[in-house]
Amino acid sequence: MAKIKFTKRFIDGLEYTEKAVIHQDELVNGFAVCTKSASKNYIINKRIAGKLHRRVIGDCSIMTLQDARERAMSVINDLMQGRDPFNDDMKDVVVPTLGEAYEYYIAHKPGLKPSTIATYNRQILDKLAEWQDRSMNEIMQSNITEKHLELTKLSPSQANATFRALNAVWNFSRLSFLDKAEVPIIKPSPIEILTAKKLWNTVKPRTTYLNEDTMGNYVRVLIDFKSEDFHTMQPHSNNARDIMLLFLCTGIRASEGYTLRWDSIDLKHGTMTIFETKNGDNLHVPLGKVMCAMMKHRHQYRQDEPWVFPSRLSEHDGNLTDISKQYTNIGDAAGIHITPHDLRRTFSTVGDILNLNISVIKRLMNHRTSKASDDVTLQYIQVSQKRLREAMNEIEAFLFNEAGMTQDEVIEKLYKIY
Repeated sequence: MAKIKFTKRFIDGLEYTEKAVIHQDELVNGFAVCTKSASKNYIINKRIAGKLHRRVIGDCSIMTLQDARERAMSVINDLMQGRDPFNDDMKDVVVPTLGEAYEYYIAHKPGLKPSTIATYNRQILDKLAEWQDRSMNEIMQSNITEKHLELTKLSPSQANATFRALNAVWNFSRLSFLDKAEVPIIKPSPIEILTAKKLWNTVKPRTTYLNEDTMGNYVRVLIDFKSEDFHTMQPHSNNARDIMLLFLCTGIRASEGYTLRWDSIDLKHGTMTIFETKNGDNLHVPLGKVMCAMMKHRHQYRQDEPWVFPSRLSEHDGNLTDISKQYTNIGDAAGIHITPHDLRRTFSTVGDILNLNISVIKRLMNHRTSKASDDVTLQYIQVSQKRLREAMNEIEAFLFNEAGMTQDEVIEKLYKIY
């Protein structure tokens, strides 16, 4: 029986026949189309262990070629492992929905940070909301490519991130949901189609930061920015201004700043400790003069808040989570839209401009020391707290000098305690 590479045009062009005629696919061995006088169906037509398996898997007028081919591969895989997906005994095997698989994944990954879970929730629960009640085996490669394209139009990087998260959930679940013979009941990940067809988006890393042409104006705008409730002296007053200055003057990550607690701040010694860091290494660093003054100023009206930057929402008894509107207002006023990570990038760039030792910058940024042989010496360098504080103050002085102010003038303007 001659084989042909099935295409939609070929399938649509097949005519109904008086007797059954089987056309075999060239790409998937065992996948075929059977035409009769009143039907045209996708079928399995494959001999396995001496037994011929010929079963209908879908009507050509209803099922897409891509979905049929994928279904055929799944069925053939089951048959080759000794399982008959058409057998009534298989009715007892319940393949989880995506929502159930995701819930299982989160429950069995106790090491996931809250911030990571929040990210996965946005990707799996929000962006793939319409798939939550769908059986994992009913999610086809065509669904993957179509949804990836849809999300790409909104954000290429988020499209990639969403399907990488889905792939992690899929592969974990496939190894977890097994039948009595310990054979996976979930089919292989359909996300592989993105690799096979080279559909992953090429996303260039962001390189935005405040250079010496934009830095002065942005810092001035930031210093002058006032939240609408700045005069109330509430624990959340001027959250946007203060946390953006913290990002700029310390280089910490957004997630670390949002969740910063007062028990992580030593006002007496002017230090900050962050325990839940991206790389798992605790960050303990001294603060510069302006940041010390800011912490003391905020502490003066903290009330009973455990958070350095509490939410202003009365119904939300927690830390700051989103002030994107105020970030936008600051960007509009400065003429340049900057993210917290752009400020982290600016912090390290200023350190380089000041010719600070690379070991100092790495320690302040909480970057793990390279294990490469050409950087092995850095593994043995211990940086003192005194040296780190000097570096923090040098960076602060440079930043505020670009805005035409000294550290003391900034403290007098913003953080003077009466």
